[in-house]
Amino acid sequence: MLTALIARGQTVGTEANHAASPTAANQEKAAPVDLTADLDRVTADLKQKFDSGQTSAADLDENLKSINGLIVKFLPQGNREQVARLYLLDAHIYADALTNTVRAKAIWAKVMQDFPGTLAAKGAALSLARQNALEAADPDPKIPEGLQVGQKFPGFSKPDILGNPVSVAAHRGKVTLIDFWATWCGPCKAEMPNVTATYRQFHAQGFDIIGVSLDNDRNAVLRFVQANGMGWQQYFDGKGWDNLLAKQYGVNSIPMAYLLDRHGIIIGKELRGRALGIAVEKALTSN
Repeated sequence: MLTALIARGQTVGTEANHAASPTAANQEKAAPVDLTADLDRVTADLKQKFDSGQTSAADLDENLKSINGLIVKFLPQGNREQVARLYLLDAHIYADALTNTVRAKAIWAKVMQDFPGTLAAKGAALSLARQNALEAADPDPKIPEGLQVGQKFPGFSKPDILGNPVSVAAHRGKVTLIDFWATWCGPCKAEMPNVTATYRQFHAQGFDIIGVSLDNDRNAVLRFVQANGMGWQQYFDGKGWDNLLAKQYGVNSIPMAYLLDRHGIIIGKELRGRALGIAVEKALTSN
């Protein structure tokens, strides 16, 4: 599956140009940034890793960081077809190398939702349908479904990244966001300015955040937190996707965030952009 994707990626510049075909007037107004060279580089690097059997999480860590870095950089103004292809590379690393099909399915679904009408979205739909068919034939009862709106968020009490205690119980009486993220996660980094702005706007009124980092590098988390003014506590255990709290709460893709009311009940899930601030403000003003 990944080999086919890489082969397609080497000609993605031509495919994307045919798929988009904007008018000359539109090109002059705001021509999307062409990512052909970047796609060729990351697909060639990835092909080399797969051809040589270097497919462990450690082997592919730099590839994931490179792909997610390109997504963050070019998501606003890059060629839509090509940005979507970056997501597909990300998905197939998880599906074909890391056997994290839950994560891969979440990425395929995102491509279908965010890049409709593209060749990449069609490819994502095929990959998702194929994976769903495999799981229907051989279901895996170990895959958790996660928590849903209306449930009480199960408590935890752990030391944070600085060694200080952090718990859900200590935040009772506040509207609290439990935010699962990582410094290597492109969509997490893209959303973080909104999360930080919401925190600054509503913290004094009783809004707080507990971050749960799925990183392996403690120093990378501390640097990112400081650079981005993230003034809330972070849980970190250095286990990546095997993060204790992520496994406990059935988190198989990030960013994932649960918004809790003052009583610890989940009132929102995966809130993005303006939706987060609206939900927080509503929860703070309700009885």
